[in-house]
Amino acid sequence: MSSRSIDHFGGALSDAVRLNVCRNISSNLSSDNNGTEDLLKRIENLLEENAFVEAERRVQADEAVRAFVKGRSRLVQEGEETLKELEESVAQVGDCLRTAKPFLTGLHEEDLTDAEATLKEVRTAETQLEYLKWLELFHDQSDRIRSSLACDSTSDAMAFLQTLMDWCEHFRSSSCIRLRDYLHDITVYWTTLVCDHVARELPAILARIGFPRPPSVRNPETNIVDSRSRNEIADIVTLLLRLRLPDYIKPLSPGVDTPFLHELLPLKYFIAPLEKRFRFHFFMSDKTNRLDKPEWYFTQILSWIRDYGDFIDDLFQLSFRGEALRSSKSDFALGLAVLGRSKFLSSLSQLLEDGSLFAHAMDELLTFAKTLRALGYESVQRTFCTILVQPEVFHPWFAAETSLAESRADAFLASPTAWNCQYQEEDGSPEDAKAPECAQQFITMLKGITDRYSLLPSSLPQFDFLSLQLDLVEDFNERLKSHYEANQEDTEQCARIILPTQATATKFVGEVLADMASTPLIVELLSLSDSRSSPECGRKAKSLAVRLTSILDECNRLARESYLTHLRNDTLDSIHGLVREFARQGWKSMPAVTEFLVASMTPAMGELLYVTKTLISSQRDRLLTSLFTRYTNTLMQALDQILLEEVIYDNTFSTGGASQVKFDIVNNFAVVLGRLVHLPHAGLSRTMEACNVLTINRGSAMLLVELFEGGGAAPKADKKQHSDDIRKALGEMNLLLLKPEEVELILHRRSDLDV
Repeated sequence: MSSRSIDHFGGALSDAVRLNVCRNISSNLSSDNNGTEDLLKRIENLLEENAFVEAERRVQADEAVRAFVKGRSRLVQEGEETLKELEESVAQVGDCLRTAKPFLTGLHEEDLTDAEATLKEVRTAETQLEYLKWLELFHDQSDRIRSSLACDSTSDAMAFLQTLMDWCEHFRSSSCIRLRDYLHDITVYWTTLVCDHVARELPAILARIGFPRPPSVRNPETNIVDSRSRNEIADIVTLLLRLRLPDYIKPLSPGVDTPFLHELLPLKYFIAPLEKRFRFHFFMSDKTNRLDKPEWYFTQILSWIRDYGDFIDDLFQLSFRGEALRSSKSDFALGLAVLGRSKFLSSLSQLLEDGSLFAHAMDELLTFAKTLRALGYESVQRTFCTILVQPEVFHPWFAAETSLAESRADAFLASPTAWNCQYQEEDGSPEDAKAPECAQQFITMLKGITDRYSLLPSSLPQFDFLSLQLDLVEDFNERLKSHYEANQEDTEQCARIILPTQATATKFVGEVLADMASTPLIVELLSLSDSRSSPECGRKAKSLAVRLTSILDECNRLARESYLTHLRNDTLDSIHGLVREFARQGWKSMPAVTEFLVASMTPAMGELLYVTKTLISSQRDRLLTSLFTRYTNTLMQALDQILLEEVIYDNTFSTGGASQVKFDIVNNFAVVLGRLVHLPHAGLSRTMEACNVLTINRGSAMLLVELFEGGGAAPKADKKQHSDDIRKALGEMNLLLLKPEEVELILHRRSDLDV
């Protein structure tokens, strides 16, 4: 026996057999040659027995492989034979058709149709065989992956899986929808198994580094991950990153978390321990799985994001070095957010049975999304909020928002303090503080709606919410008009409270709506009408832009014209009777002012001044400054005309009466109101000039009378010169606003001129 055979023997046998052989050699070894020969014979017998066993194992393996190949190749072989027969048949049919071509012109149309139908059936059969061929390829590839996993050959399994992914790309534009979906399903299935095989050692590694115990409660020394564990994790994560599926491969099977097959694949195995706890507490446990406490599971997710975010980011920095556009920290947060989304959807059917529970759950969901954005996870928030546009969530949410907004608008206007200004007692309060409580609450509601639907990831549902806001503004304006119409008989109440408050409310709502329309969100939505967006988006954007402009114009018209016009008329109606009472004073028989030690107002002027001042003061406190300025201009112009017509033109004044009316109007009424309205002479300039005409000295007044009477019979050219002389004389007397005929009429109201 050669040493080469012995070496071969030692290398082929296991350690136990080799140890047994050595013991036999030691026990039977003797100094004589017979012992040596027996030893060699035993060694040869063992070698022959080992060779026989190995040959038998190879034969069995070859038979298994041949049976496997034969069984899997049978269907392909039969398909190829059938395809070959069909090809021969097609060739024969073609030959027959070419031979019969001269006679085809004489055939009937029905015969040609039958021939075309036969060819169509042949082509259909070819397609079906091709279909079966692809199915056989799918099955063979699945068997290869299964065999590789059974033999613990991860690289081979990944290579075979990559072939399935390549076929998915090949079938991406195929019209064979069912075949493509079947390929996607088996690709997802084998991807899951291969990933689980790759990550089979990951739980032990995570347990070694103390995960998922929060880093904040661990000993700082244990938070440091050793290089060996870090490298092992990096190797596993690198392989998992290679196994991520393209986005177009979607599983059809229910219950498959799509994100964990695509961008979140490596994080799946790090989230698994937390997911187990999450499902126990919020899917099973009666104490923590409560419909009325959705904030519990959202708070738990946020707590995990804060606790593990930095730890995961540090752990994955080696593996994600080549992923420039990805962040392991964000992917981890998204994976946890997916858990919250699945919990919300699982309880949705129960939440919809109780409107209050559903509204509370939606509030907590939106708060969770805002918190994600506040923590810097904007991409996670956008992905998470895709749940909001799912029909089973969006439609009941939109219906709840609409119902709640309408009921709240009713409550705002029905409140006892609806028309009170919340900050009217504070000095130096901003202009917006003059808006009534109902308008303030209404605007807060509109802004809250905008804040909520700004989280939506697509424009079409945002259009629905914007349309709802415009509907609410239109309805709010209609309610204000109805409230005025119901109370318009009480002119004093309308002039003091209702009309100035409603004008301010309408103007305030219009201004805030205009500010909202200039925000980036609304500007971007309305600009879709000019972009290459979908036709539906373009139509909605254009329609809403027109509606928004119309509503803003209507708010401005109501506030600046309609309400202010009614306010002026109601104010004049409230004081018109007092003006008539003031006009009925005995101006013709009043004694001269020199007979009194101190001049004093007439009682009628005192009452008129008090009522007018009270009304205007109340209106100033309730009207925005721009509205108050516009309103007082028109009010004082109308009041100026009323005083002229009913006090000056319709009375005759003695010297004492003229002095008294001037004292009442110029020294008191105009001075007090001028401080309120901030207008020169309180806007009563024509009345003040009329008072000056009544009180100029008698000589100047007689000269004016003679000047007016001097051009009665003059020629036309002289009349023009006479008119210029009158205007010049009036200008010298600082009478610039009254017309000459008005000055002449007023002069005739002086009893001391005898004209």
